[in-house]
Amino acid sequence: MSGIAGVYRTDGHAVAACELDAMSGALAHRGRDAAGQWSDGPVGLVHRLLATTRASAAVEHPVTDAAGAMRLVWDGRLDNRDELGAGADESDEAVVMRAYTRFGDDLPSRLLGDFAFALWDARHGRLLCARDRLGLKPFHYVWRDGVFRFASELRPLLAALPRVETDDEMVLAFLLREFRPGDEHRTFVAGVHRLAPGHALVVDRDGPRRVRYWAPDPARRLGVEVQLIERFRELFRAAVAARLRTDWPVAALLSGGLDSSAIVGTAARIFDERGESSPPLETFTLFTDDRAGDERESARAVSAATGLKGHAVRRIDADPLDGLDAEVDAVEGPIVDPSHHTMAECLEAIRDAGCRVVLSGEGGDQLLDAHGHFADLLCGGRPIRFVRDVRAFAGWYGASVREVAVGAIAMLAPTVIKYWGKRVFRGAPPPWINGVTAHRTGLRRRVRMARHSVPWPSYAQWDTWLSLSSPYFGLKLEAEERRAARAGLELRYPLLDSRLVELVLVARRDFGGDNWPAFADLVRRTATGRFVFPALHLAEQLAPGTIDPLALKEIEAAAPRRLRKLVRATTPPSAQRLHPYPFSERFVWATSLKEVLLELAWPHVGDRRASPRRFLAHQWERIRKRLRRFVRSRTP
Repeated sequence: MSGIAGVYRTDGHAVAACELDAMSGALAHRGRDAAGQWSDGPVGLVHRLLATTRASAAVEHPVTDAAGAMRLVWDGRLDNRDELGAGADESDEAVVMRAYTRFGDDLPSRLLGDFAFALWDARHGRLLCARDRLGLKPFHYVWRDGVFRFASELRPLLAALPRVETDDEMVLAFLLREFRPGDEHRTFVAGVHRLAPGHALVVDRDGPRRVRYWAPDPARRLGVEVQLIERFRELFRAAVAARLRTDWPVAALLSGGLDSSAIVGTAARIFDERGESSPPLETFTLFTDDRAGDERESARAVSAATGLKGHAVRRIDADPLDGLDAEVDAVEGPIVDPSHHTMAECLEAIRDAGCRVVLSGEGGDQLLDAHGHFADLLCGGRPIRFVRDVRAFAGWYGASVREVAVGAIAMLAPTVIKYWGKRVFRGAPPPWINGVTAHRTGLRRRVRMARHSVPWPSYAQWDTWLSLSSPYFGLKLEAEERRAARAGLELRYPLLDSRLVELVLVARRDFGGDNWPAFADLVRRTATGRFVFPALHLAEQLAPGTIDPLALKEIEAAAPRRLRKLVRATTPPSAQRLHPYPFSERFVWATSLKEVLLELAWPHVGDRRASPRRFLAHQWERIRKRLRRFVRSRTP
């Protein structure tokens, strides 16, 4: 792990040495092994090194080529060294420099691993910057008044701003969980940008030019000859092995769950095969005295099976607000672990054990959870399989059946319906958000946008990619990276290997996307017209022409006649005051459907098992009473 920073003045003026000194000082916690800086006229680079291999510790930073025409600051780990012709004792930096002479600006697409770098090419008078495919190494920059500045963290860049102000639109997106495409380029500080995952920057006298060099291909398919399980096992082993490349002891966060246990078991086998030359591998488990949250027994079983030394770190019973200001300052943002005291204690224990690399199971939920699969089952007309799979997943995962089911159903609604549902029943903005700020930052425009624009053919793929590419997930990983950096550690995530991500995405089932005809057909097949029609009717009243007329007519026909009359008597103003009628914020009709799905999973009315006819009659009676009570309360 390293800290990198630099300045490129396109006006040709020389970079001030004091500015580079200040940047280096702000990044001192990221590298205790070495510090280096270099400048030549309008260009200056800064590097702070925490070595994880002897080869990187042996070279002088910033790294230069034999002719002195190129300079590189590198923070990362290169996983395809063999493909690039690396020598056994050659540093990653030397391999990258040589690869640039072959591939030029295509260099980022040829690299595999976790990295952020900046390479100055004096021959062409330009700076090439890049960030890895999933954004696991941080890269921030400021472009202002013809000067390009970059750094691994925000703090070295703040002096370049005329004043430090929050990006109010990003703050609202964080508070409401309304992140949208484009937010991956932003930070919580106005004027400071993030280089998004899978992107590169070319900076010359004309300014910075951003290029996307990697993105998953929605049209890609697995070949018929591919054995999925074997291929996943092969790539998972390769991902773990790549993250074990270090000359210092390795720590693994072990919870006893499947993700971390699989990583630890695979890492132990790899070390056994390598023999005595491998550095030690130790596990660290957080525990409480509460039996429900004590994972020591599971962790001990994994440690005993692998023969590894295990450490147990007691969770600190402290108020999350104690020391919160310092924690927010350390991670440079509002995304803070509620148990930050315990995590700090654990990281200190890992550092005291002599480790520099920490393996984490982060990313397993985002990569392998099946919520999109459930939506595909509904879309494919398989409600019985849907109920069965939801119950099985919820029981195995320890989640609420209704939460899992509603999360899947929410994916099926067109974006416009979600928007009007939020606006009518929650408010856009909600009452607790300042209306002037919401209007100034375009909150309604943001909520109307889709969460991402990649045209995935199935909901399983859509949901997996949304989870992995979400700006919130990226900001969370950056906060974890900064927390570990302050303890002198580098976090590595085997499950967030881009090769695994590509395999899982193409392995998901292929269903058509959501459109109005498919949506109307789904409403008919699942008999949910009584829940859907009120929301669509109100949305069409608020914005005529928003709803496809044929779809609206079909959905209205699927609703009971008496319900249609009640709904037509409801106006948007009366609907907005609809209390205590419990509409969900995430999905207009989700609360009613949650009740239906829960009772489909356990179809009981009272203590007796209900027939389908009695069950539906019971549900209709409950809904009818609610709507009649509402209409009476609003009728003068």
